[in-house]
Amino acid sequence: MNTLYEILEVSENASKEVIEKAYKVLAKKYHPDLQLLENKKIAEIKMKQINEAYEVLSDDIKRKEYNETLAKQREQEKQNSYNASMQYRDERSFVNQKNEVVQQETYNKTEDMQKRRYEEDLKRQQEKMRKQMEENIQQEYENAYYQYLRSLGFRIKERWTWEKTKKLLLALFIMGIIITILWLLPPTHDMMIDFYESNPLVKIMVDIIGGIIIAIFKTIGSMVSSILGAK
Repeated sequence: MNTLYEILEVSENASKEVIEKAYKVLAKKYHPDLQLLENKKIAEIKMKQINEAYEVLSDDIKRKEYNETLAKQREQEKQNSYNASMQYRDERSFVNQKNEVVQQETYNKTEDMQKRRYEEDLKRQQEKMRKQMEENIQQEYENAYYQYLRSLGFRIKERWTWEKTKKLLLALFIMGIIITILWLLPPTHDMMIDFYESNPLVKIMVDIIGGIIIAIFKTIGSMVSSILGAK
């Protein structure tokens, strides 16, 4: 909202003479009788404001009261602006503190997760090492025991273990690959056929093993077909 001084287009320190002169100039400029028809309404409003401003500022007592009121309004506006600024600062401070709390909580959660993951990994490693140590101790104990029995003249039949089974399967797999490669090479292919046909015992063993392998594959194929058919 414009002040009365701004309406009369003078400074707040203007003298009465300057105020009177400004009033006459504006009154002549905005007098409704001197305006075009489309501007009369605006001129009337403007002229009313000019008259009210001049009525106050031309009177020393009214001008003093107005200046005091204007100063209070400005002080109140200043205080309101300061309060708004402080409120904004407090709100920003609260938001920043809240963000810091959230960030700290996120950091703590991440740190806790990493710590738990590390503890779980360490626990698994320790459990794995413990089992390995137990197996090694058990194996050493059995070896020492069997060695002692052998020293006494006993014949010891070694226990079949899963490790031995894996080694056997690996050896059979490697042997199968070697035989397959030899079978695919023309020179060795012919030699293997001649060896197979000229040795009845070998032929019987190969036929038995081949029949077992074919039976296994057929069984697996029928199981897969039944499962797919059921779906």
